[in-house]
Amino acid sequence: MTTPSTNPGNPGQPQSNERVASDPMDDALQTVALLTGGLAELHDTVAALAEDHFKLREEVRAAGGPASRSGAPADLRWQLLDRPTAANVWVWLIDWVAWISDRYQLTEELPACWHRHPALVDELAALASAWYVAYDPRATGDAPLRWLEAFARARTRIRDWDEPTRCRNGEHTDRRVDLHWPPGWRDTALDTAEADGRERPLPPDPADAVPAAGASGEADPDRPETPPAGGDQR
Repeated sequence: MTTPSTNPGNPGQPQSNERVASDPMDDALQTVALLTGGLAELHDTVAALAEDHFKLREEVRAAGGPASRSGAPADLRWQLLDRPTAANVWVWLIDWVAWISDRYQLTEELPACWHRHPALVDELAALASAWYVAYDPRATGDAPLRWLEAFARARTRIRDWDEPTRCRNGEHTDRRVDLHWPPGWRDTALDTAEADGRERPLPPDPADAVPAAGASGEADPDRPETPPAGGDQR
């Protein structure tokens, strides 16, 4: 006969061999504690990565890497610039135009109201961006010369553009356009584009692509056999 074991905490009560069920609240608290610890570790990791990123960015800037190679704005598409970006580009361009006009004595050929003529703004922004690249320390030896050649052609375009307005006299004059496109020109252009597309073939369907000969491992029957190396080639 087997004598049941007694519970040490209560000598008069037999010890149970079944495990006491855990409290769901305790399990939830443990899970929350684990998640909190994981989030804290993730936060520290992200902070460390952010710090490394800022350090690397400063190193690249100090070394003259892609982030600051030209010193020019990364985007000169005026129609896509938001307000603060456009403000920064304007300041950059105005400073450069002030410098270039003084260095090359452009006051007689570049009107002071250039900033009120979008065509001149685009011309000067392109020149400024190219100048920063051409005179970068890592540019090729003939890059400044090529920029000067482009600059000479641009000066001719600027003079030709300003000829109808004569803003160089010191007073701004709006450029007068005698002819205007009809209001529906855009719809007509889209109709032309649609008609052109109908006459063009559709791109091939990738599912209909024929595998190249030999791609499936089968021999090409039209290809002559290559004799083995060192064999009888008669």
